[in-house]
Amino acid sequence: MDFSLTSRQRLIKEAVREFMVGECDPAKTLELAKKKEFPWEIYKKAGQNGYLASYYPKELGGQGLPLLDYCLIMEEIIRYDNRIGMALSLGSIPAKTLLRFGNEDQKKTYLPRLTKGETVASIAVTEPNHGSDIRFLDTRATKKGDEYILNGNKTYITNANIADFYTVFAQTEPEAPPYRGISGFVVERETEGVTALDLGDKIGLKTTSSCSIEFRDVKVPKKNLLGNENHGFTYIMDALNEGRGEIANQAIGLARGAYDRAVFHAKNRDQFGQKIGKFQNISHLIVEMSENIESAALLAYKAVWLYDQGKMDLATSLQAKVKCPLMAIDVCLKAMQILAGAGLFEEQFLPGYLGDALATWLLEGTGQMQRNTVAGKILGRL
Repeated sequence: MDFSLTSRQRLIKEAVREFMVGECDPAKTLELAKKKEFPWEIYKKAGQNGYLASYYPKELGGQGLPLLDYCLIMEEIIRYDNRIGMALSLGSIPAKTLLRFGNEDQKKTYLPRLTKGETVASIAVTEPNHGSDIRFLDTRATKKGDEYILNGNKTYITNANIADFYTVFAQTEPEAPPYRGISGFVVERETEGVTALDLGDKIGLKTTSSCSIEFRDVKVPKKNLLGNENHGFTYIMDALNEGRGEIANQAIGLARGAYDRAVFHAKNRDQFGQKIGKFQNISHLIVEMSENIESAALLAYKAVWLYDQGKMDLATSLQAKVKCPLMAIDVCLKAMQILAGAGLFEEQFLPGYLGDALATWLLEGTGQMQRNTVAGKILGRL
């Protein structure tokens, strides 16, 4: 067993940190968060540097890196500035179904612009009546000649108002048994009949939008069918299983960022004639934060490492997705405790880290649902 990073991974992390120090102005990113604006300028620069979707193959503009390397890139960006990091990470994650199951024409049409930072993608699964339960969808895609007619509503869709294209999942066989009869489609946002609306302010993910999408008699060419008809549920599950490992690593970046700020404050804040880090209760809080981050990081890294080895383990991925956000929430709260009143201000990053940590707990399925699945893996049929 080797727990060390490779020389390549260490160099990548150093390069990413230098990039963030040189390109990221925290005062500007705070303004973006207040205005709920996507950080297009640094997003495009990150694409030019090969940091976006770096695990994509080179022919699509990526670097062909392992998923773990990509997660280390995003962890470092999020650690430095969550407002930028979460936006960069969520800009490409939704396209993973197209990467894995799209045909060559679809991938060459949409993905190179994504890796260059020229656009973002959205995946449209969640509906008003179907959150964790996606055995059957209310959105319908009815075949008519050489096209499908798409009707329905999606909700809580990340960046739907700025994305160039969506991967949309709809019911193509209304009478099919649960888990069957769902298909995926590539739908461009500017298509007639598509309306995306921002749902408003959120406690976290300030530089990304969460939207509702309405599809009204949207004509989707047959060539835009994703993979095979009625296989969509499998594609969704594949995307979720990979994405949970990525989200676990997002949480690690958030926790490390909050920890860094707590340590800096403890080393520099004077109270009662000494640095507050000398007080045992403060020092023990910091040690506990460090212990929790390092133990959770091992689980997060293992989840994506297994994916890179072609041995993705569902239980490990789910446990990482549950463990790491909860750890990050706890670390953020402890960091705010150390900074006291100063920790309440956005300039100190901690409210943003906490809000984003809460988002990672909720993204791609609640922890309770995921623990149900892991329980089934451990206990089997009782």
